Amino acid sequence: MTTQRLLTPPGTGAIATLEVAGPQAWDVVRSLFHPAGGKPLPPQPVLHRVWFGRLGEAAGDEVVVGVRQLDPPILEIHSHGGRRVVQWVTNLFSQQGVMPQPRSDESPWSLLEQAPTVRTAGVLLDQCHGAFERRVRDLLASPSPAKLARLAALGSVGRHLIAPWKVVIAGAPNVGKSSLVNAIAGYQRSITSPVAGTTRDVVTTFAALDGWPVELADTAGLRVAAESLEASGIDLARRFLREADLIVWLLDGSDVHAVWPGETDGDPTRRVMVVNKADQPTATALPDDLPRISATSGEGIAALIAEIVARLVPFPPQPGEGVPYTPALADIVQAANNDPANGLPLLAGVVAS
Repeated sequence: MTTQRLLTPPGTGAIATLEVAGPQAWDVVRSLFHPAGGKPLPPQPVLHRVWFGRLGEAAGDEVVVGVRQLDPPILEIHSHGGRRVVQWVTNLFSQQGVMPQPRSDESPWSLLEQAPTVRTAGVLLDQCHGAFERRVRDLLASPSPAKLARLAALGSVGRHLIAPWKVVIAGAPNVGKSSLVNAIAGYQRSITSPVAGTTRDVVTTFAALDGWPVELADTAGLRVAAESLEASGIDLARRFLREADLIVWLLDGSDVHAVWPGETDGDPTRRVMVVNKADQPTATALPDDLPRISATSGEGIAALIAEIVARLVPFPPQPGEGVPYTPALADIVQAANNDPANGLPLLAGVVAS
């Protein structure tokens, strides 16, 4: 069966992209498309070739035709993005027996419109053009533990192409957590005050760090609370700590009683220890290898951001590299990496579906 599917989001836009796929796709497009130079399209599609011309008879509409895949043929028709033009184009193909196909919420094309940053959109666009499927087919044709491990390592990226990584800023009261969130975000999102315990709730802020989406959580200072409202904020902070992808624990370099994290303060393997208030006199001896920052002056903030990114995305994908672009795909790839004998058939089912 030959099908058509609108790849661009619903609504009016400058450009609309229609995918025509199936055994008759090339023949149908040849019958409807008139290249600008007058020379007809070749009898068989040519991979990655594009042609400019007119679709339909009489005035028609100017479009660009591209070949994305040969077997079976998958073509893209790029037209003007007005609603009436898009409806006319889809109706034209329907009249030729090309069946409309609904958009899949889990397809890379449908996820692309939800990408929160340009960098994640670029990764998804690579998957739209078949990068993940090519990598899986290559693994199935020539199994390689190293290649499978690399694909599994990219699962963390695939889980966060739409949903941000969760980074929790934690520590004792008045160590500068809110100031650090503001410094990383680049604007004042959290209220700051010299009064300990000002933050009673969890305040979240979206940021793009090196192009990766991150949700920063400014939490209540962790201590034995004096009253129920603050205690509720501390309980909420500890829940965020348990769910965090990374914890940035602040130590106050100007306080002789710097507070270190306890057993209930999150997974130590997902923690970065940082000494704040480097612009003030040091009041306590802390390990020299801990990074020093000043959330108010900006000292050390760029280096801390680089450390956060390195911890969240230790193996960023290269341009055009296949990435398991949903949590479900990341789970399947991880299962295949853990147990290739039983997991690789699951991967085969993914590219066959």
